[in-house]
Amino acid sequence: MASSTTTRQLIRETVRQHGDDAKPNRQRRLRRTGKAISLLLLFAGLLLWWGGFFAPPAAVIELRTLVDEEVSRLAKVARNEIPYDGSRTDMGDLFQKIRDVPEPYRDQARRQMGRLFSAREGAAVGSYFALPPNQRRAELDRRIKADESRRQQWAAERATRAVSDRQRNPAAAAAGSNRPQQNASAAGGPGGWGRTRTEEARNERMKSRLDASSPEQRARRTEYRRAVNERREQLGLAPGRGGPGRRPG
Repeated sequence: MASSTTTRQLIRETVRQHGDDAKPNRQRRLRRTGKAISLLLLFAGLLLWWGGFFAPPAAVIELRTLVDEEVSRLAKVARNEIPYDGSRTDMGDLFQKIRDVPEPYRDQARRQMGRLFSAREGAAVGSYFALPPNQRRAELDRRIKADESRRQQWAAERATRAVSDRQRNPAAAAAGSNRPQQNASAAGGPGGWGRTRTEEARNERMKSRLDASSPEQRARRTEYRRAVNERREQLGLAPGRGGPGRRPG
């Protein structure tokens, strides 16, 4: 009897010791497996990155490249290293590029446009104040004349497109003439939801520019706009809309 009891105790002790010895081995195997999985995931991520899986689409890269080039040029304009020309960049083309960007990347595209608007405004203001005071009036006249010429050109282009659209598809043109009023009613007022969103985005961009600028920069922008509008009034013109060289809505 005693011998049977002793045997059972020896068996239990052997099993217990074997279990205790197996625990570190299982833990080591689990750690090794976890490290192997982590390395595989890291390797897969590197392959995807190398293959361009995480890269923005070509439309975003193209827009960013164009904006980088224009911002660099405008920095020289702001220092009066090259002449100011508010019409060099066709904003219509850039906005079309934004429409070509896939929806998940639209915010990136809008940030690029925000950079461009800030650089354009900085170039207009900086180049104006870099001139001697006795040359600023003539420079304002030149800019205002160029802006008015562009506005007339854009208005003529819109009228030509409208006539062409009516001739090509009279039924669609007639339906389109009624759509703005319907959209306005559905959205609860003139302009509709789209215009509200556009105004919200514009206000947000203005707030961001204000937050990123110094009091001196804000004072110079305010003084420049005042000088432009004062000169336009003296020339019998309505106050300007939007930024320098911007296509009117």
